[in-house]
Amino acid sequence: MAGWRAVVLALLASALALAASNAVALYLDGTIDGTAVTLARAALADAQSRGLPLVVVINTYGGFLAPMDQIVELFLNAGVPVYAYVPEGGKAVSAGAFVAMAARRIYMAPTAEIGAAEPRPPDPKVVNYAAARMRALASAKWNDSRVDIAESFVRENKVLTGAEAVKLGIAEPPPSGGWVFVAEYRRDPLSSLLNALSDPAVISLLLLLGVVFIGYELLAGGFQGVGVVGGLLLVLALYLLGQLGSEWLWAALAIGGATLIAAEIFAGHGAFAATGLALFGLSLYFASVSQPYYQLQGASYALSSLAALGALAVAYLGYKVRQAMRRKPLNYKAQLVGALGVAKTEIRPGQPGVAYVAEEEWTAVSDEEIKPGERVVVEGVEGLTLMVKKAKSA
Repeated sequence: MAGWRAVVLALLASALALAASNAVALYLDGTIDGTAVTLARAALADAQSRGLPLVVVINTYGGFLAPMDQIVELFLNAGVPVYAYVPEGGKAVSAGAFVAMAARRIYMAPTAEIGAAEPRPPDPKVVNYAAARMRALASAKWNDSRVDIAESFVRENKVLTGAEAVKLGIAEPPPSGGWVFVAEYRRDPLSSLLNALSDPAVISLLLLLGVVFIGYELLAGGFQGVGVVGGLLLVLALYLLGQLGSEWLWAALAIGGATLIAAEIFAGHGAFAATGLALFGLSLYFASVSQPYYQLQGASYALSSLAALGALAVAYLGYKVRQAMRRKPLNYKAQLVGALGVAKTEIRPGQPGVAYVAEEEWTAVSDEEIKPGERVVVEGVEGLTLMVKKAKSA
């Protein structure tokens, strides 16, 4: 009986050894940016409160230097074990390789990849910093040739498959029992949207359109609602800029270029627009070279070019509006107040429409709902926008 009991206990112990262990999961996919830092901080705090290891499931092409360094520091100073796991077909490349190397252990599926961490462009100063950073992270775990292999991720842009990394001792196969994730941390829809917008070209685009829309509102005259949209775009761009920990030089150049383009609404001779476009292009260049682990793609440049053309179109439209205003008699506002007209389109609170007054079509706003064809009376004039209300039937 005692022998059977020993056998049962041995089998039970073996089963427990192979059983999955509890852990908290952090999914780092997409671009490594400010949202990734926030997510990593929350997941690590939860793991520490539970006294469980944190398993970081990595699948990223890289991201931005400042957020990467913040995540690395979080993992190095964690109060619980932090394990990196690169699943089948996943990649921990560029900035993702540094995040993986900061973990206590790296687990990789055979088809996963790690490495390709050479800065772009390969400026010697940045390369030396990155190589020293990678060597320091590797030296904290090993004291052999694996440190040189890790450094080659930066110096030679070397990439290893999961099978190769396991063979060289850089990584381990996933544990046979796996993990039971008692909590999982992923980006929510808002964070995913902000992550998708974490592109210096997109941020420059938002800065450009934001400033030009505000300039149109201020210089073209009259409340059109465009300035509100511009203000929201500008706030979003500045928030994203802060999330990336980016240099403000290229942002300042983008804002300066946008301001000059907006000034074309007032000037109209083209010099401001040309100079503004040059500054905007320069901002894109500095945005590209200031982020060694995030490279602008062709689509980003195409989108920025379209935004620049759109900004020029808005500036030209604003200039034509100002010309039209200058052609109006000096007392045209007084002549319009009290005038009767007809709503050409539907006019609602917060939704401008078109009214036909004094033999011309005007942008019109109202505090009440007015249907097409209803008679209106002008209560006030702001720029080229009429404040109207329904005319009494009499």
